[in-house]
Amino acid sequence: MNEQAETNVVSGFFPMVKAEGDVSIREAGAGAIVAGGDVTMREAGAGMFIAGGDLEMSEAGAGTMMVGGSARLSEAGVGNMLVGEATLNGSRVGVLLTAKADLHDSTVVLNTPQAIGLGVAAGVTVFLLGKLFRRG
Repeated sequence: MNEQAETNVVSGFFPMVKAEGDVSIREAGAGAIVAGGDVTMREAGAGMFIAGGDLEMSEAGAGTMMVGGSARLSEAGVGNMLVGEATLNGSRVGVLLTAKADLHDSTVVLNTPQAIGLGVAAGVTVFLLGKLFRRG
């Protein structure tokens, strides 16, 4: 979309929103968001995004996100999330990779230890299958 210190998006869909500073999205959607600062989403959605600062989501959703700071989700849904610290209220996350999580009436399918364990198991399985099929 554009590169400014602060970007506000209200209504509509944008393939990409890019800003050096903060991004605020309300009642809108974006394919991708890249923000150097904080991201605020209210009644909005994004396919994926990267935020250099903090994240606040309310009644919003995203596929994959990486957040440099902390994240506060309220009645939100996320597929995959990598964040320093997360506070979830009435939200759902598929895979949550974080150092600290504070969950209130929220669901996380795979937390950090489970996701690491699944990754190790998948890696070992692929390695062993590769060895097996190379010899055959």
